[in-house]
Amino acid sequence: MTTKLTFKLSAAAALTLCALAVQAEETVQTSEVTVTAGRVEQQLLEVPMAVTVVTNQEIQESSARNVGELLEDIPGVMVNNAGSQGLKRVSIRGEDTFRTLTLIDGQKISEQKSMSGASILIDPSSIERIEVIKGPASVLYGSDALGGVVNIITKKGSKKPFEAEGSVAWNGAGHGWAETISLGGTYKGLNYHLDAGYQSHGNIKTPLGYQKGTDFRQKNASAFLSYDFNEHFTAGLRADTFDSDINSSSWEYEQDPNSEFFVHIPKWKRDKVALFAEGKNLNEYLTRLRWDGYWQKNHKNMRNYVSLSPMPRAKVITDSLADNRIKTYGTSLQADWQLGESNFLITGYEFVQDQLEADTEARSSMSMGPMTMSNKQTHRYNKGKETTNAIFASMETTLPMDFTLNYGVRYTWVESKLNKASASVNGYDSKGRYKNHDDGSAGKTGSDRNSRPVFNLSLNWTGLPDTSLRAGWSQGFRVPNLQEKYLMNNMGGGTIIGNPDLKPEKSNNFEVGGRYAGSAVEADFSLFYNLADDYISTVHKDSREYTYLNSDKAKTFGAELSVNFKPTDHIFPYASMTWLRRKTEWGSGVSTYDSGVAGFTARYGVKTELEVFNGRWNTDTYLRSKTASKSYSPSTNEATRVAGYTTLNFATTYHFGPKKRYMVSAEAINITNQLYSYGDSIYEPGRHFNFKLSAKY
Repeated sequence: MTTKLTFKLSAAAALTLCALAVQAEETVQTSEVTVTAGRVEQQLLEVPMAVTVVTNQEIQESSARNVGELLEDIPGVMVNNAGSQGLKRVSIRGEDTFRTLTLIDGQKISEQKSMSGASILIDPSSIERIEVIKGPASVLYGSDALGGVVNIITKKGSKKPFEAEGSVAWNGAGHGWAETISLGGTYKGLNYHLDAGYQSHGNIKTPLGYQKGTDFRQKNASAFLSYDFNEHFTAGLRADTFDSDINSSSWEYEQDPNSEFFVHIPKWKRDKVALFAEGKNLNEYLTRLRWDGYWQKNHKNMRNYVSLSPMPRAKVITDSLADNRIKTYGTSLQADWQLGESNFLITGYEFVQDQLEADTEARSSMSMGPMTMSNKQTHRYNKGKETTNAIFASMETTLPMDFTLNYGVRYTWVESKLNKASASVNGYDSKGRYKNHDDGSAGKTGSDRNSRPVFNLSLNWTGLPDTSLRAGWSQGFRVPNLQEKYLMNNMGGGTIIGNPDLKPEKSNNFEVGGRYAGSAVEADFSLFYNLADDYISTVHKDSREYTYLNSDKAKTFGAELSVNFKPTDHIFPYASMTWLRRKTEWGSGVSTYDSGVAGFTARYGVKTELEVFNGRWNTDTYLRSKTASKSYSPSTNEATRVAGYTTLNFATTYHFGPKKRYMVSAEAINITNQLYSYGDSIYEPGRHFNFKLSAKY
């Protein structure tokens, strides 16, 4: 019996047991949403920054195959699929994935050798909730947070001694199955949680037909254990693994009979072990002291194949294979202090070290008919590390007339070092001569240090019931990764050369906003303006070579709004939208608003909730809209356009059984079969249907 079949039978058995169980479900929480965006638990109205929360209920009811799909409707968030349905990344407020920090339980997913930024390597079934912080958050969370932070909080324990949950889902986009199972509980101070999941999805069907090379599979498992020694002290650990097999392609190449392109990632795996110890209310002043430590390994195998025929009978092939390993060691210590009645201080220290080892095989050949003009194979090996130390302090001061002042500083030291860079080249040139040498294409060894303080200042006012208004300024700071500083990369055909003289990117962000959580209306809005400098971009060295330079600036401004109406107990109109403008200025003096971001994105619709046959029936009829975007390339002096779209969608969920512990859901996505895409690689799925069945015990 195959592993896949065994897992399906296990999930089905778990669902059957759940369906036969008769036990009370935990009470639905109706209190205000609390978040940890400020590194301490707060009610959302008290948080002095733009934050959106994806709740556990929303995750459970969703058919999202990955975290990117869970976040695609959040104001200010843009999804990038990188040519694959299994590899959706996100960017925030126009900043790319490199400038969006992704955390799991407050700890970074690192990427030191990638053209597209860090991938979100966790399955939705392992997630309790997601907090998306928009705007620079470098003071609280450190480097890479120029656009914002995606902080994923995993599941931990349960309020009952034992609780089990299972689900089976069908996703019509790629005719794929997903199965999950979890159990957890709390007993005499012992908290535990176990979960596992498996997904397998085929090639997506677009309105133009099936897109080859877009299938993917992934599996995950995690375990959490903690013990409350007394009311003041808790310690525990978490271990998790996530493994994926992903294909990526390009619609443009597929339509060209003289070319071939594909990317296959047979292994992209993240393994992690984390420990923590926490003390609460230790004395009159020290309200919390927490230590965290973790080890994480990110292992990626990838093949990038490109075949072109620039003229009749001629063929140029580039075939690259990468084996990248990043080991991350991290620790942090945070202390929360109550200094009198008016001042609450958070202080901390963080240490993170990324250790990179990368092997790359690059094969290239050129032929004219049966004659081989050149045939070269290059093996590159790189070894390096990036070490970050940081201290931070953030103060909240309560002022008269319902004002609260928040101000903080972080000082960061980063040391980047490439220890080894070797290349072994062998092959035949156009004259038939054999060569075996080191051509320097693995980059150059070297080291560099950067340090910088960043600051933030904000004011929050809560003088009206259920209302908060905020205004703030924050700085962003991002240190170049090892690839940008030292390595050479020729994935995709061209060659990009690192620049050891790169400076950190920096930005200043200004924001005003407000929240209202009334009985008939809930609303959240933000106006923001961001100035960024020393942007790292690529510029031509010659026809096929590029290098990195701190040559660009960017000015981004816009507005975000989400509003939910509750005119009756059963009908709830809602809308969430983003207006965004971004002007990029290159070092050459060229400036443009064609920066690859849509001017307007929105989701708007009507939800209903009814009690039917002793169950709760919910529906959601909604539209997704996005205007066209253009991306200008200074190297080609051309702009690439991605068309806008509007899709019609419908979702329904029915909770039934004792205490409504069983759920069945169905979705009709892109009902009008709209042809649309997030980028210029592949189109998104056409009309399709999703189904999900879950149960709790």
